[in-house]
Amino acid sequence: MEDYLKPAVKLLSRYAAEGKIPGAALALVTREGVTSACVGNASLLPENVPLTADRLFDLASVTKVLATTTLALQCLEEGLFTLSTPVSAILPDFPHQQVTIGHLLTHTSGVCSDDKAYKKRKDRADLTRFFYEKPLDFTPGSRVLYSDFGYITLGYAIEAVYGKLDERFQTCIAKPLEMRDSGYLPSERGLVGRCVPTELTEERGLICGTVHDGKAFLLGGVSGNAGLFSTLEDMTHYVRMILDDGEYRGRSVLKRATVRLLKHCYTEGLNERRTLGWWSNERSMSFGDYYSESCIYHTGFTGTSVYIDFMRQCGIILLTNRIHPARDNPWIGEIRNTVHNVILSQITC
Repeated sequence: MEDYLKPAVKLLSRYAAEGKIPGAALALVTREGVTSACVGNASLLPENVPLTADRLFDLASVTKVLATTTLALQCLEEGLFTLSTPVSAILPDFPHQQVTIGHLLTHTSGVCSDDKAYKKRKDRADLTRFFYEKPLDFTPGSRVLYSDFGYITLGYAIEAVYGKLDERFQTCIAKPLEMRDSGYLPSERGLVGRCVPTELTEERGLICGTVHDGKAFLLGGVSGNAGLFSTLEDMTHYVRMILDDGEYRGRSVLKRATVRLLKHCYTEGLNERRTLGWWSNERSMSFGDYYSESCIYHTGFTGTSVYIDFMRQCGIILLTNRIHPARDNPWIGEIRNTVHNVILSQITC
């Protein structure tokens, strides 16, 4: 297994030396076990600090799948809602009665994709009014358009029927998966000193240990779209659970039938292939050229990504702090593609 990772580690070391990323943590998960490596630096400011395996990364939108989607799937299993449940049946103030839980999970809701005017909002109530009052971008179910606001809404719905996102993540995901360092709000758990910094901004200074995403920050650091922090090792436990049909060391996090849902594309004939939460072998994504016919993938703006291949029975986790110290970094797509290529080209489907 170590041989599978060597070409990727060599590439990542070169990218770090060329200044295309400060550093990277990489893991390959297979049925035989886990191989991992760290290269480069955890931070460049205020000083160069080498990246080590115990560092926590701001997962950004990978939160959508590791936390929010997983909690939503648990809600399905418990009968708290179905994919066809109207969101307004759970959130009476949500104005779009035709939008369902399934639409939110597949980014086919038409809920506003993005609007930077949100930055003028003051708090959760103000932000919620802002995007609830916006008209839908399209008829629900007619196309795919990635929506942070849609996933914030999904987070609200989960909280309404299941409890607070951060508490449910700890109880229902982190604890059974032995993800000991993972969670929201690392400052409240004394883990800021181990966090990898992200962007240096005029408004917030050097961001470290608090969520980078502006919407999640406005929501207090706990949101359906972003806010989760994790280590490379913790994330390998999650990938192992998915590959083992929802179980980890004899503990069930998801049912086998629920994991099977993730192997189904819910957006056939639309502009992107989507399953619940994840991209589903969508060829426009940055997982290289060797992806299988049954795989799921998600990325985070900060430079994180997770690829799970059901045919190869493997997963690739790549954590970089590519927006440190600045977000004007065009290399992450190339890095993800080449790293996946040199690993997956060695593993037969």
